[in-house]
Amino acid sequence: MALFTDGSISTLEELRGYESAIYDLASTERIDLSQKLILARQELGVELTSLFFSDSPDQLEQVVVTPPLHLWHTFHTLALTYRDAYNSHLNDRYRGKWQEYERMAKWASRSLFDTGIGMTSDPVPQPAPPIVSAASGMAGAAMYWIRVTWVGMRGDEGSPSEPVVFAAAEGSVPTVQTGEAPASASGWNVYAGLSNEDGRLQNESPIVVGATWSLPASGLATGRRAGQGQQPSSYLRIDRRLQRG
Repeated sequence: MALFTDGSISTLEELRGYESAIYDLASTERIDLSQKLILARQELGVELTSLFFSDSPDQLEQVVVTPPLHLWHTFHTLALTYRDAYNSHLNDRYRGKWQEYERMAKWASRSLFDTGIGMTSDPVPQPAPPIVSAASGMAGAAMYWIRVTWVGMRGDEGSPSEPVVFAAAEGSVPTVQTGEAPASASGWNVYAGLSNEDGRLQNESPIVVGATWSLPASGLATGRRAGQGQQPSSYLRIDRRLQRG
């Protein structure tokens, strides 16, 4: 699972899964859905901090995105979108959608508070997309999809980066480097494939921070697929009375 601070929690396609016409609405009403995703995450962060981390806001970096938190973000984003649309034209149809998604967001947040906030004591952030270049090698021309992950001091693997698509000419192979490593990283993994869906682990053990990986003469390895990030090591709950009101 991703960390709360890794970036956007829900995707545009997930919004569309609940509202098939959301792209049309955004186009008609000139609403930036990507910005709404960002604003919704910021607002959830403020609420989580006020309820759980007011004495230590940095703990928000340890929050793992569990399914209830993911749903809360999705529904809150949709509520913000329809609120914006309603306030533009005072259209009652938009107000109904706004109120519906506000109720669903409250349901998701209560589910989250009931089950607890997923936490990890050793957060491993999502890396930036890798830096990919060409090196001489015995390989035919090919298109590669490449992702990387950080590996923590305890062996936990974070969420994979966004993919980089790299076109290698005949006689060349991809060479991969990472950006600056976080303090929590002890190494990194590289996943590569000939399609976005077929990325496989290419290294047998974590690569040393600062080192470079190049596709070997043997070609792509068939290791495991990339995971979704860290699992919670604990859950943080608050008194149920705080949820009534």
